[in-house]
Amino acid sequence: MGAWREPLPDGRAVELRATSRADGDLFVDGPADALIARRRAVVDRPWVWLRQVHGDRVVVVGPDDPATVAGAEADAAVTTRADVALAVHGADCGILGLWSPEGVVGVAHAGWKGLVAGVIPAAAAAMRSLGASRVSAVAGPCIGPECYEFGADDLASVEAVLGPEVRGTTSWGTPGLDLPAALAAACATADVALVAPASPCTACEVDLHWSHRARADTGRQAMVVWLEPGGAR
Repeated sequence: MGAWREPLPDGRAVELRATSRADGDLFVDGPADALIARRRAVVDRPWVWLRQVHGDRVVVVGPDDPATVAGAEADAAVTTRADVALAVHGADCGILGLWSPEGVVGVAHAGWKGLVAGVIPAAAAAMRSLGASRVSAVAGPCIGPECYEFGADDLASVEAVLGPEVRGTTSWGTPGLDLPAALAAACATADVALVAPASPCTACEVDLHWSHRARADTGRQAMVVWLEPGGAR
């Protein structure tokens, strides 16, 4: 999934964008001037970004909240505002964009700890509190099971919450976490329709995405979601 456009019943549209290396490093603590320019190249409006902590906290960006809400310690954000872009970042973890027919939009950063904590159900619940009826999602790139060797105890923790489908096997034959399957299971638990699953593997796609686990990359790709008025492209 690179870009996704979802028309809304009222004529507006939700725009979702999973960035890649071609868009430049979007690490939130990178050089400010370069970061601002790269963000504007994706979408030229204030970004609500998060200091991600691998938990389940959701930031609700209300109509009167200033842009300085950006930088909150959380792993998901939701809003009905059309003047901001929501963003989460990753270099192996799951990054999801979410929306509803009513124009409630959200993002979620979902590594294994956040999945166990329940970040996707928390984000969906926050969206429903803003008036969302059905919640849908698309997933950006994340690490695949073929590259994600995982310890037995941690794997059991994820399985206990999301089921046996999260168990995978690495390309060298050891136990791995199937993070795309875990994201799908978490969405199903939260009654979120995952219409575009996570792809491709950040560790395999050396020229396309950053991977902290495979290459100790410091760069980050982003999932960015925003609302456009009717007829905009």
